Amino acid sequence: MTADLMDPYAFMAAAPALADSNTPWGARYAGEIRDVIVHTAEHSPRNMQKRLGPSELGAACDRQVIAKLAGIPRTNHVSDPWPSIVGTAVHAWLEKTFSAENARIGLQRWLTELRVYPTPQHPGSTDLYDRREEAVVDWKCLGATTLAKIKRPSGPPRRYHVQLLLYGLGCLVAGLPVSRVVLIALPRTASTLNGMYVWDHPFGGPDDVALLTEVLRITEVRKQIAAEVIAGRIGINHIPITPDDAECFFCPFYRPESAYDNGPGCTGTIGNRNLMS
Repeated sequence: MTADLMDPYAFMAAAPALADSNTPWGARYAGEIRDVIVHTAEHSPRNMQKRLGPSELGAACDRQVIAKLAGIPRTNHVSDPWPSIVGTAVHAWLEKTFSAENARIGLQRWLTELRVYPTPQHPGSTDLYDRREEAVVDWKCLGATTLAKIKRPSGPPRRYHVQLLLYGLGCLVAGLPVSRVVLIALPRTASTLNGMYVWDHPFGGPDDVALLTEVLRITEVRKQIAAEVIAGRIGINHIPITPDDAECFFCPFYRPESAYDNGPGCTGTIGNRNLMS
């Protein structure tokens, strides 16, 4: 049974212990250490930002995006921030590594954390731009299940694809030529880099233009609906959702208990209609 379909009480009962140790003191101390880590992660600038960036605009779920645009308070206190923390640490290490590589080779081949503006309202930062290959590169530090999905013939999820295309567009706006966008999936849970996978996509074809045009159109519609939510004319729970096993558990507004207590949050299980169709 998937997380978003499981009885919420059974789901919580099946969750692993929050902290473990060989002694009661150690268990208490582990909990204290964990609380500091989780609090810091939840209040990081990335999690507190109000403006949506390229990594979020391609999300399929209308309710998730509109709730973010409307500033709806977070209700998901189930998901663990550790994968995100590991990913952030890996990104920081890679940024330093490729900046140092420029110094080593005596060339500014690699541009790291380049701020780009695919649209004025939705800027973002590319992980890496390769001047020699005219390539926009995005790192993803992934578990085995998600990494396997990236390798499918259909390629990465739409959200990742859109993110890369928006970064490519942002680089073009900045005056940088873009020949390809590249997703480099790093094996978060493996002991070697042998599982690294590179997804390469030539940039700028008709399909890319059509997808970006549609995403930007949907974003404007979502903003209009978010304004209605802010004004109190539409309740957030009236916004259709697109449940997804890989997305719901990490959505800020996921709260399976709401199916029982009618409280705030989204169950992730009601309907599969798309508001923009």
